Amino acid sequence: MAEQNSSLSPLLQRALHSIESSTAQMTDEEMIWHPQGKWSSAQILEHLSLAFSGTVKRMREALALNQNPEIRRPTFNERMASFLVVKLNYIPPGRKAPERIIPKGISPAEAREAVRSSLAEVDGVIDECEKRFGRQTIVMIHPSLGPLTVKQWRKFHCVHTLHHMRQIQKMRQKMNAIRH
Repeated sequence: MAEQNSSLSPLLQRALHSIESSTAQMTDEEMIWHPQGKWSSAQILEHLSLAFSGTVKRMREALALNQNPEIRRPTFNERMASFLVVKLNYIPPGRKAPERIIPKGISPAEAREAVRSSLAEVDGVIDECEKRFGRQTIVMIHPSLGPLTVKQWRKFHCVHTLHHMRQIQKMRQKMNAIRH
């Protein structure tokens, strides 16, 4: 298992630990295996990396404005969705990922490296936004959850990661069942 990054916030440290433990000792063959119509473990890691990187890019844009972002109020549906994710730690199944965070198919090694580095990056830029705007200031609009604060973005990325790590754990169980 890779060395844990102690400079990460506790929530994103938890996400990293889940990534590391869920994918520990997986071979490249296991990383690319997937049930019909589902993503492989490598694709899930790539998806998470793209989600982290997207947040980094957009938060850096907010920081470059050098002012508190003007953000609209959330809709009722966005409030309900963010309540499910941020407060109840639940991501409803069946939601299609936005095109920009659909995996393109990088190698398992690239996926492992990308998810680790982009997780560290997103934690760093969230820290910057927290210092600049405060923990409770809305900094950006999530495509499904609407306007989120710095604190909510960190929680979203943790919950999203844990959701996908449960999927990887289930895939590993399926692979083991097929072998035995």
